[in-house]
Amino acid sequence: MSVRRDRAFFAVCLALQGSVLVGLAIAARSGCQPSTVVAGLAACFIPYLGVIASSRSVGSPRALNLIAMLSALTFGGAFLFAPPLLSDDLYRYLWEGQLWLEGFNPYRLSPDDPILVPLRDELWPKINNKPLGSIYPPISQLWFAAAAWLGGKVWTVKLLALLAHVFSVAALSRVSTSRTAPLALALNPLLLSEGALNGHFDILCGLALLMAAWALAQGSFGRAGIAASAAVGLKVVGLVVVPLFLRRPKALLGTALVSALLLVPLVVSRGPLDAASGPAQFASRWRGNESLFGLIGWLSRQICPEGSADLVARSIVVLALLLLCALAVYRQVPPLPAARALVWGVLLLSPQVHPWYLAWLLPLELAAGGSAGLVWSAAVLCAYAPLDLWVAEGVWRMPLRLQIFEYAVVTIALIVDPRRPTLRRPGSQGQLSRDSKGLA
Repeated sequence: MSVRRDRAFFAVCLALQGSVLVGLAIAARSGCQPSTVVAGLAACFIPYLGVIASSRSVGSPRALNLIAMLSALTFGGAFLFAPPLLSDDLYRYLWEGQLWLEGFNPYRLSPDDPILVPLRDELWPKINNKPLGSIYPPISQLWFAAAAWLGGKVWTVKLLALLAHVFSVAALSRVSTSRTAPLALALNPLLLSEGALNGHFDILCGLALLMAAWALAQGSFGRAGIAASAAVGLKVVGLVVVPLFLRRPKALLGTALVSALLLVPLVVSRGPLDAASGPAQFASRWRGNESLFGLIGWLSRQICPEGSADLVARSIVVLALLLLCALAVYRQVPPLPAARALVWGVLLLSPQVHPWYLAWLLPLELAAGGSAGLVWSAAVLCAYAPLDLWVAEGVWRMPLRLQIFEYAVVTIALIVDPRRPTLRRPGSQGQLSRDSKGLA
């Protein structure tokens, strides 16, 4: 096609994706079923692919980045005043942020604690897992407190998440050598919905992981330590990049110490055997939409005595992740591909993979030039299949066939992706620059 046709196709696909997202926001405000939103998001990946494929028609990388950020703000902005149909987490964010402003500790006091009865408002009935204390590290709590201080409205959390998404796009444009990577991140339908619709802040953790890997690649260990510690302070998954500091003992010591201090409130606020301990319950009980962990769990049940199989499976997963970290350090894998591969490992081995967890991966995936993560961001919408039944009857039943379908698609995407995640030893000089290239 001519350049003019490519530009027209780019504009049509961009307008089509925006129209579908605005339509979904209107439908959500009108009280549609969650499955309607999920189906619309899945359909959005078609024009999204067209936008990425025809983006070369935009001659200037600066103009393309501007289009990416403005489109993300516009399309995401449509979701700000729609109800968060796909997740109720943001009600908990607002509750915990308000508790800090009122002088209470959400690590110690669960939402159903009688002491907090006077603080219950119209959002309180929508909070999930009311008997459990908070599972979110301190920097996340600062985020919640900021949202509460800025008005404490549902749209406040969503706006902060959308702005974080746009900031991540701007940061990726500095890190990646690809013209297309920032656009692919900005317009990804999953990230737009998880941020601007559901209010999840996981894109900030993904950004911190990317910044840590990038700073390590540049030899800026101070900035890398700050970014890695920020990732840990947002989500515990940030620990996955800490072993990459191993060849710099001083940087490792400082980063590990700050990260450990950030996790202290999660550990000491309630004992690990306390039934109301959110982190303990999450670490020992939560399961859903898992892949390799499901297979490991099944094998453990065939071999181990009843009651210990799940503990054995979780122990195997932890050991497997430690082995991956050791392999990355031993083989001296460059920081960006190493961080990307380790986050892939976390997600594939995790007992719980919520769709918004893909926000940890996608900035690294696009910076490294991969495409399998983008495929997963579409396939992971299968995890929302039980939502209609959950809303109607309070029953969560994930069809096994859909779970198998999701991970079959992901497996195929990994096989065919020429820049698939790897922990191979660098084969030649310039490996880092090749791995850091985005979608060209």
